[in-house]
Amino acid sequence: MDKQEIKNNLTNSNQWTRILYMLLFGVILYLVMMVLCVVIVIQAIFALLTGNPNSEIRRFSGDLVRYLREIAAFLTYTNETKPYPFQAWQSAESEGEIIDAEYETPVPEDSEKPDTKPDV
Repeated sequence: MDKQEIKNNLTNSNQWTRILYMLLFGVILYLVMMVLCVVIVIQAIFALLTGNPNSEIRRFSGDLVRYLREIAAFLTYTNETKPYPFQAWQSAESEGEIIDAEYETPVPEDSEKPDTKPDV
């Protein structure tokens, strides 16, 4: 790299704008992580009291994890698309994933579930 190229990079307004957005999403990431900690505690208490995790909290957690992934992708220059609120909220259900109560993991809707009944 020569000095002129470095100077051009340092004066590029697009880079500085992105860095400002990255600072904003860094703060949002911190706040979302605090919400995630609260969700973890609530879900653990719910599972202890009822024996099963709450499906609504699990659905919210799936959306929260997706949002965390979008923020991380933006912050690491993996994706140029700014996450919510600069684009529509992406939920696990809108992306074609469902939370399967039996397996408790996101499963694409078009995939086949393994047969849990033995063939006789």
